Amino acid sequence: MRRALCLGQLAALLLLAGRASLATPLPPPDSARTAPPRLTVGLSTANRTTYLQRAPQAADDRGYLGTTLTYQAPSGFVASGYLNHSYAYTYLHEPFYNFGELMAGWQSVSNSDTYWTVQYTHLFAYGESALVQASLRNDLSASLTQFFGLVTASVSADLFLGNKTDFVLTLNASHHFQLPVLAHDTLSIEPTVEFGAGSQHFYAASLGKTTVVKTRRKGTTTTFTEPATPGFSSLGYTLSLPVSFAAGRYVVAATPSYLVPLHIPNGGNTSAFFYGTLAVSRTFW
Repeated sequence: MRRALCLGQLAALLLLAGRASLATPLPPPDSARTAPPRLTVGLSTANRTTYLQRAPQAADDRGYLGTTLTYQAPSGFVASGYLNHSYAYTYLHEPFYNFGELMAGWQSVSNSDTYWTVQYTHLFAYGESALVQASLRNDLSASLTQFFGLVTASVSADLFLGNKTDFVLTLNASHHFQLPVLAHDTLSIEPTVEFGAGSQHFYAASLGKTTVVKTRRKGTTTTFTEPATPGFSSLGYTLSLPVSFAAGRYVVAATPSYLVPLHIPNGGNTSAFFYGTLAVSRTFW
């Protein structure tokens, strides 16, 4: 089961770095309960800013730079913090850091082929952020992953609580190839397909428009109108090819992806597109 875990620390980084598709589970720690605590620092960047298989219009999106700090304890406790910087922050008139996440949870540390996580994430964004997840505040999530002979399959559920409630399910299947490079270095390739379904009030909120209306009685008033939101439905699917190189405490990864969104509210990004993510992480202890 540990054949696929050389991406452990980097996967935690990519989880927080913009949620390139749907919420994916944190990886197990690199060894069993006797492993020391793990502190990982990482940077990631992408040319599109996607979240839960939703994205801003291409004209308003120039990608992001993400910074992540992750702590994993031998007991299974895991915590992380993430800060997001949009490359379009001057164009969008936003602060340098426009989004962040704080997460705490628990993960399986056994050597079983079945792996689980439960976690809570608090999300915070600049008040007028153009990001599609700007209205989200609290996320309760759980995931279950099964390592089969040829395929690794996982299912995860996210419940977002705030002014409105969203529920998202994701199914993920991948096949892991690991090639030895030099003495202790490894090159990993993991073709992945992901399918998501859920509600998307958060996306409709990002597409809402503010209108100034003049009336005789109240003078000028402001109204905010959101497009109609589809009910619980398929959100889309993502095809990706993560490639990573692990050398000692460092991991470098590149992930080309192709996102096909489905059931988009009026005004949303309906086009399928390619995007790429680059990340580097360093583990301490």
